[in-house]
Parts: sequence; C-alpha cells; structure tokens
Amino acid sequence: MPLTLEALERQKVRFAERTAQFEAEGYDRFGAPEFILDEAGPIEGPILDVGTGMGLTARALAARGFDVVSVDTNANDQQVAESLTADAVLRRRIVFRIADAARLPFPAGHFGCAVAVDVLHHLDAGGPILAEAQRVVRPGGRIVLADFSAEGFQMAARIHAAEGDTHPEGPVTMDWARGFCGGLGMAELKISGDRFHRIAVFEAPPAVPAPPAFASLDRAGLFRALDAFAKNWLTHDGCWFLAAEERYGMEAAIELDAASWRRFAAAEARRIMEAFAIPTGGGLDALQQALSYRMYSFVNPSRVERSPEGDVLRFFMETCRVQQTRRRKGLPDFPCRSVGEVEFETFARTVDPRIVTRCLSCPPDPGADGDCGWEFRLVADRQA
Repeated sequence: MPLTLEALERQKVRFAERTAQFEAEGYDRFGAPEFILDEAGPIEGPILDVGTGMGLTARALAARGFDVVSVDTNANDQQVAESLTADAVLRRRIVFRIADAARLPFPAGHFGCAVAVDVLHHLDAGGPILAEAQRVVRPGGRIVLADFSAEGFQMAARIHAAEGDTHPEGPVTMDWARGFCGGLGMAELKISGDRFHRIAVFEAPPAVPAPPAFASLDRAGLFRALDAFAKNWLTHDGCWFLAAEERYGMEAAIELDAASWRRFAAAEARRIMEAFAIPTGGGLDALQQALSYRMYSFVNPSRVERSPEGDVLRFFMETCRVQQTRRRKGLPDFPCRSVGEVEFETFARTVDPRIVTRCLSCPPDPGADGDCGWEFRLVADRQA
C-alpha cells in the first residue's frame, strides 16, 4: 500500500534528521556517492542502481547525465526516494522499479554499468545478486561495489545505538564479494576507498562462446555437468594409478602418486586463488575458502572446524569415494596417508607458506575407517 501524504512527509523529515546525524559524525551523505562514482572511473549508461534506499546514488548518476534504473524490493523506500527527487530533469532520467535484484526483469547485456552502494551488508546471500548484475551488464561494462569500511560501520553503529537500534552487518562482506566476482570471471580493476567506504570496481568478462550443448543448460544442468566432470576427474586419477601399480607395483605407484600430487596440488591451489581472488598469504581464512572450491567438494562430503581462537583449522573428509569403491569390491582401504601428506601440505603452503599441516587420521591408520582428517596451523616465523 502506498504511503499517505502524511506518512510520506514524516519519512522525508526522518531523512533530513538522519542526514544531520551523519553530518555530525563527519559523514557527507550526498558527497559519498560522488566520491564513489569518481573512483569508478569511466562508466557508460544506462546504469543499473541496485538498492534504491533514499535514491542518493540514483540522483548522483542522473546528475551526471546517465539514464538510471533503480531497483529495490521496498516500495515505501522507493516512494520516498522518488519524492526526494525534486529536480524535474533528474526525475526524467530515473526509473524507480520494484524488482528483486536476484531475479532482474532485464535481458542480458541491457546495461552499461551496475552500481551497488551500501547494499552488501544488508544481504543474506550475495551470490545471486552479483551473478545477476554480471548478466545484465554488457561485456566490458563495469560493476561498482561500495560498502562501509570498518570506520564506516562503527559510525553507522553509533547512530543506530543512540536510537536503541542495531545497524545490520550481515555475512556478505566486501572481501567475500571480491572473491565471488573473481570466480565469475570479472576482472577487478580497482580496490580503493576513503575513511567511510571501501570500493571495488570490476569489468564484466567478454562474451565467451560456450559449446552449444552447455550454452543451453540451466543452472541445475550446469551443476550436473560439474558433478560429472568431478567424478571423471577422480576416475582418471584412479585409472592412472592402477596402470602404474600394474606395471611397477604398489610401492612405486604410491611414490609416483605423491610426486604427481606435489605438482598438481600446487597448480590447483594457484588456479583456485586466481579464479576466486583469494590472496596469497591470507592465512587460515584463505585456506578454508580455497579448500571449499576443490573438485573434491563434488565427490567427497567434508566439514571444517575452527578453534575458538581461530588459529587452528581442521578439515575432515567424511566420506571418501575411492575407499567406498574399494570396499564394494571387497578390497582393503587404500593406504593413502603418505600421498595425502604431500597433497594437503603442498596445497596449504601454496595458499600461505606459513601454514603447517598435520595428519589427524588417514588410512592405513587404525580407526581411520576409510576417511581422513587434517589439521592446519599458522606459524608466523615459518619461511617459504
């Protein structure tokens, strides 16, 4: 239901009061979008503004001559934002539209740029929204993300606390968003900021023609394809090992397997870090993220534990497809500990050379029961 005129006026008064509160904290509510857009560099229209709020970003874009579509699910906020857009020229350039940013009603490549200012921390899940932003921005267009810095969050928290409220600060952080965007193939052009904001600017990837069979798949179909690729990858690993064992015997095959994993684990870690913008030397947080993107995640259920202090990470492969297959065939567990020690240590040290790896349990250890567990610690004075 639309706001009444009285309710609309109350909201506009509230906007003025909140603006004064920000100003008292040293934050220029109107200057912030201008600074962010300056940092974005050259952008082209039309522009998608994700998360209307009070229309500050939409008006800043329109004032620069861009046609803007500002989307939000909050109809009341959009009504207030439209009412606050008093300038007739700006109103002609902005379309305020009720829409879910995770399911945008626009064709692929419709916009020259997408901008999301102070939106990330409101989200429970950022992936669908970032993926949609990439979809609707033409190849080579820019995607601009800005959210509060640590100081900005502290400032917003003080304002909310003074009113007996809590400022939202959800799980979707700027660093997470940067990694996710990198995984989508976006090129990060810039990371910058000021006292109150962090800003990341990305370029949408060029259009890459997919094989026709894959281009026609929906999301579920693509996940089925990934599942098949992961199983084929694991099968190939087993096939070459069996061939080596048949020719050279088990001991030599394990030695060759360890040498192979020493090379592959390093290459796999580097590619994951590059694809998902995981920084080298990022410690156990970076390792936890990198482990989650391994091919194993499709074939072997796993879990991660962190110590209360955060200085220890334990990774458990709860079901091993290789060992399950051997058991179905009546074979003993494969004695993979020596290979796993090479694999996990190499992977972890590629992410951060300071990480020390210890095997908690792995066949042929008594009680391993076909599964394995690994412990990782960060040793500050360890050298690469």
